[in-house]
Amino acid sequence: MRKSFTLLEVLISTLLLAFVFVAMSNILTSLKRTESILQSKKEDKSDYLIKTLYYDIINADEINVSKTANPKIDTITLRTFNSLYKIPKPYVKWVVYKGALIRAESVDNFKENVGTIDKFAKNVKIFKIYKKDGKFLIFVNNKFFEFKGR
Repeated sequence: MRKSFTLLEVLISTLLLAFVFVAMSNILTSLKRTESILQSKKEDKSDYLIKTLYYDIINADEINVSKTANPKIDTITLRTFNSLYKIPKPYVKWVVYKGALIRAESVDNFKENVGTIDKFAKNVKIFKIYKKDGKFLIFVNNKFFEFKGR
């Protein structure tokens, strides 16, 4: 009866353990890289904000810009073909609520329900919309965007 491992058994177990450590190291490195990419995309929501607002405006049939009690904040309500939730020709409202820029999408012009709500920006102090000759100039905090509507 033997009481110890042979040299071959020790080498095989060491190689298996090294293989496991290399695999785990590669997985952790990949996870860190993915996390950094996702974090950078999460922090840069301004591109998503611009694209969504742009597609809402260029695909809109009806666009109404309303002033609010705050002179630095407007509300835009539109009927568009751009839907984030596959609603055919939804009503969309962009509004600043408790300092956040909110996009609400509804089937029935917000008469019976609010619909789905997405938060696009935090700490919004300025959301102004100007329309002239079919062009829209939109200010969100310190950035401005120009779109050409229909």
